[in-house]
Amino acid sequence: MIWIRADANGTIGSGHVMRCLSVADALKGQGQQVYFLTADESAAGLLRARGQAFRVLHTDYRRMERELPALEELPMGRGDFFLADGYFVTAAYLDRVRRRLPVGYLDDMCRLDIGADLLVNYNIFAHAGLYEGSRAAELLLGPEYAPLRGEFAGNACEVRDRASRVLVTTGGSDRYNLAGQLLEKALAHPGTAGLEYHVVSGAYNVHLEGLKALERQHGNLRIYSNVSDMCGLMRGCDIAATAGGSTMYELSALGVPMVCFSFVDNQERIVEGFVEKGLVGFGGDYLRQGEAMVAEAVEGIALLAGDRDLRQAYSRRLRALVDGRGAMRIAQSIMRQTE
Repeated sequence: MIWIRADANGTIGSGHVMRCLSVADALKGQGQQVYFLTADESAAGLLRARGQAFRVLHTDYRRMERELPALEELPMGRGDFFLADGYFVTAAYLDRVRRRLPVGYLDDMCRLDIGADLLVNYNIFAHAGLYEGSRAAELLLGPEYAPLRGEFAGNACEVRDRASRVLVTTGGSDRYNLAGQLLEKALAHPGTAGLEYHVVSGAYNVHLEGLKALERQHGNLRIYSNVSDMCGLMRGCDIAATAGGSTMYELSALGVPMVCFSFVDNQERIVEGFVEKGLVGFGGDYLRQGEAMVAEAVEGIALLAGDRDLRQAYSRRLRALVDGRGAMRIAQSIMRQTE
């Protein structure tokens, strides 16, 4: 059994669970049994929608060490593996679990304190030098390990002569209503007002009703919730305006040219890494720039919409970075740990 410990809610969004589901799909495709563990009911809808077996621990996701007695009652044993994903995972927590079975950790923060048999950091900024002195036994680093769903492998978008469709995505919980702010400016900007906007509202977006109200006012705006075919939606768009995070790796695998921005601390390094390598347009940092970031992102959309050569260059570079097979590489490494 592969046990996966991850949470999703309106505060932390859905990214941890979503990327673990990609790893779970790859594992199940190789004949492995997978069981999710989650603190509360907040992630239940996502897990049920994917047909994933899970157990709610009825604990506080911010106090993970308090759930250790509940974990010790579970039938974990020989041949099993425990994969954890979350910023509230502590070194002591994993050390305790590791007494019973090998453990893995999905890391975004370059943590040296985590003692794990397998540590994965698939981010563009990850390299071995950041992990000197790490307690992890094996490191899987860089975008080749981005845990994407299987449909993102070998499924490129077309770079059309004329850009007309823009994807807007701001993650599972858009606390600052950046999607709404961006749309207000883009729909009034002379260089972007005539484009179509396809906006993905995450599962925990409290601003959904406001977005729907905006949709009713504009014929070139469509809001999506609970998207069943994100790959298809992305491929159908010519440009993406996206917050930093796992979505950037999905767009990269498809080669969708993008303008990216950040609005929480853990997105900054991802966005900076893509920008420094000349892979994307930079839309700014909301924490530092506020509304000026929104205006900058709209200018970036206008620039991409008017320059096919730039869209083509970005698309080619992005596909060279991510091939969409990272989840399978992680799954194979986990299975080797259980042999």
